[in-house]
Amino acid sequence: MASVWKPYEQNLTRLTEEFVRNRVLEWLSKQGYGIISRVKTISEHGVDIKVRKTKSYSYFVIEVKGDPPTTKHPEKIRHPAFLSALGEIVQRVKHERHYRYALALPSSFQKLVFRRLPWVAAKKIGLEVLLVDAKGKVTRITWREIKEHQTKR
Repeated sequence: MASVWKPYEQNLTRLTEEFVRNRVLEWLSKQGYGIISRVKTISEHGVDIKVRKTKSYSYFVIEVKGDPPTTKHPEKIRHPAFLSALGEIVQRVKHERHYRYALALPSSFQKLVFRRLPWVAAKKIGLEVLLVDAKGKVTRITWREIKEHQTKR
C-alpha cells in the first residue's frame, strides 16, 4: 500500500483550530455526513464535532486541535495538545456500531501521530486521524496506515 502522507515539513503554516474544524466539516459533507448534531465553538466544552450521516444512524464524533501559537519550540506544545485530544476522544467512546471517532489535526502533527498513537489502541476503539494541510486538504489515516508505518521501524 502506498503512503498517503508527505514527509514531515518543519516550516508549515500555522493552522488554527477553527480552520481545521471548517475544513473537516466541508470534507464530512462530501462524505455524506449532512446532519450536524453538534459543532462547538472554541470557548465551549464537550465534543467538537458530532455529525450524522444522511439517511442513516451513523455518527462521527471528532475532537479538533489546531497548531499551537507561534513559539520557538512548537513540538513541545504539540505533544501535550495531542495527548489532550486523545484523552478527550477516548472519554467519549461508546461501543455502539453506528459510531466512528477521529482526531482532526493540522498536518504538522503527522510525525507525532505515527510515533505516539498505538495502532492497536486505534483499532480497538475505531479511531481515525484526519490531517488537514494548509490548502485545506483532509487526509484520512486509519489504524492500518499507522500499523504499516510503525512496523517498518
